[in-house]
Order: sequence, then C-alpha cells, then structure tokens
Amino acid sequence: MSDGIAALARFADAITLASLPSAVRERAALVLLDSLGVMIWGGQDSFLGQLRSRYSRAYSPGKATVIGTGDRFDPGLAALLNAAACTVTQLSEGHRRSRGDPGPHIVPAALAVAEVESASGEALLAAMVAGYEVAVRVGLALAPLHPDQHVHGHWASIGAAVATVKLLGGGARELQQAIEGTAALLIYAPTATVIEGTTVHHLYVGSGLQAAIGVGYGIQAGMTASIGTLEGYVSRRSGNSFDASKLAAGLDPANPTYEILNNYFKLYPVCAQVITAIEAVDELRRQIPDAGSVRAVTVRTTAAAATLCGGRDVRTTLASKFSIPCMVAARLLYPGQGPRELHAIDVEAEPLRAMMRRIAIVVDPTLSPPYPDARPVVVEVELNDGQLLVARKQIPVGDFSGNPIPSSDIVSKFSQLVE
Repeated sequence: MSDGIAALARFADAITLASLPSAVRERAALVLLDSLGVMIWGGQDSFLGQLRSRYSRAYSPGKATVIGTGDRFDPGLAALLNAAACTVTQLSEGHRRSRGDPGPHIVPAALAVAEVESASGEALLAAMVAGYEVAVRVGLALAPLHPDQHVHGHWASIGAAVATVKLLGGGARELQQAIEGTAALLIYAPTATVIEGTTVHHLYVGSGLQAAIGVGYGIQAGMTASIGTLEGYVSRRSGNSFDASKLAAGLDPANPTYEILNNYFKLYPVCAQVITAIEAVDELRRQIPDAGSVRAVTVRTTAAAATLCGGRDVRTTLASKFSIPCMVAARLLYPGQGPRELHAIDVEAEPLRAMMRRIAIVVDPTLSPPYPDARPVVVEVELNDGQLLVARKQIPVGDFSGNPIPSSDIVSKFSQLVE
C-alpha cells in the first residue's frame, strides 16, 4: 500500500506540462475552461451571493479571486466558494469509473493557490493533471463508498492537496506526505442532503479543499503525516472493499495511462445518474404530439441510479437535480430547455408534479453493463392511444470513455455559460 502511494507521489512529481502528451494537455485545458464557465455561471446564484456577503463581513480580504465576482479571500475560502459555484448547478465535470468529481475539487484549489503564489499557466495545468491522476486512482481503489456517504469532500480532496504541493514546489516526499495528511482530514458527508435538497451540500467540496490546501502549506512548513492513514483508516471507513493495486495502475513511465482522458463533461445541470434518462426522453419526445397525450412512463434503471435519484419528493432546486422523475417530467413538459431553464425549474408547479405522478422508477438488474461501466437506462412512454414508445441509452453524451464530444462543444458550453 505505502509502495503504491509512493509510486503515485513519484509519478505526480515527474509531471510537467512539457512531459504530457498533447491530448492530455488539451483535456486539462478543457477541464480548466469548463470549470471556469461553470464557476462564473454558478457564482451568480443568489444563495452564494448571500454567503459571500456574510463571509466578507467575517473574514479579512485575501489574494485569491472568487471567480466571476470582485471578491477575494484566502485561498481556502476562495476555493470553497468556487467549488460551491460548481455544485450549486451540478454542471461540472466528473469521472465515471471512479464514481466521483475530480474537477470541482482540484480546479478551485489549484486556481486559488496558483493565483496567490503567482504561478505560471503551465505550472497550473501540470498541477491539475498531477492532482487528477492521483485523485482518480485513490477513488478507484476505494470505490464504491458506503451508499450513505457522499463523494464530495472525500477522496478527490487528496488531488487538491497534490496540486497545492506541486504549485508550492514540493517533491515526491512532500507529495506522499500530502496524500496521507489529507486522507486524515477527509469529509464523511451524508448523501441524504442532496436527495433532500439542503444547501449545506454546497460546503462539502469546499470544506475538503480548505483542509487540502492547509495540508499543502503545512507540509511545506515541515508538518508530517502518518504513513498508512489511507490504508489503515480511510479504507475501513469508506467502503466495503479496497483494491490497493489500483493506486499504481497505469504508471509505467514509458507508457503511462492518463485517467483525465476518461473524464466526462456535462451538458445538463443535473446529477450524472439522471442524464441518460433525459437523453432517452428527448429522443422519444419528438414522437409525442404533446405532454397531455402521455398516459404513463416507466424508467428502468440501475440500483445505483434509483437509490440516489429515484425520489419524487422534490421541494428545492438541488433536489430536482437528483430526481429522475422530476427531470423526466420536465423534459416531457418543456422540451428543448437549456441549462438556464432546467436550473430555474419551478419544482412546485402543478403540471410538473402531475406529470411526475405518472412516472414509475423500476430497478432492472438485467441492464448491462451495470454502473459504473455505463449508466444504462430504458424509458418506456405509454400514450393515451395505447402506443408504446421505447428508448435505450448507455453512456451520456460527453463521456469520453464511450460517448465523446468534440472540443468545440466544451468551448460553446463555456461561451453560453459566460454570456
């Protein structure tokens, strides 16, 4: 185990922008661009505006920018607010096989530290890739977490600490210490908050980043960590299985595997488990005369998707993003809505709630391949005239492991969000 972490630290230490393949450099730039767009748009949320206002009265100004605003705080607090701007919209990137969201953890931390330390753009991108590669491998080794534990603020925070140490000039020894030190401070947050739609959820990532950045600066000041924390403490409290071999997988110096190339970008502001259902409904909607002609809808999905996103007691914007019934109903009623309209959906509207009552969620164990190899879903729409429409989806558009999109689509998404 410690050998695997040491190998990860050496790998991260060796990463420079010049050493990376062109495809990795381009993907890192897209992750940065996409994250900036999501932060700028999400930062306009009224809840976050009130939060920034309160924080500005309590905390001294700092050197790190809250993206899309004129506010500056210390790097930990700026990273918290920028990460919250990602989770408030649920439009940021992720990594399906590790079942987590590296970008919203690593990019806000790396941006804040790079700004404070006057780092170059090249150093920023290299630190992001190093953090991403470490975080995903830790996530793969730990996956799946206990179902009641939300991934935000958890293992991806380790990638934020790695990016911080890289930007501060630390080497392999400091990177290994940062991995173990941050492992001691991970957030074990309940998944129930997103289903309920409570906004404390938006502090999960940022709380992990405050710890990660603090560890990074602390390690550079001589702070030490206990070797074995990830193996002896985190692995026993985070899930039912742990595969240490995945820590150093794909690190062959002659031909390394870069997991950032297996990321996904979202085109809808919802939990990733909802997207294939949206895409299936969109395919069928072209054959439906109007929403009033829909008698019943059955969504066949995996146990993972149904557990997290099968609820229909939706009372807040956040809860709507984690509800397959809510988003399926919205796509039937309001076809073609973009991210802005979906984000602002009126969850109390009676037409929406009436349509939700016609939607049944069924766990189908025959769907293959199961999550996380894909996000399979079958949507069946029964019309009033007896006609049955069926659509199947496996992997959402934007997932580079099986359904990639051109880089120009990410640039267009950025432009739309910033506008």
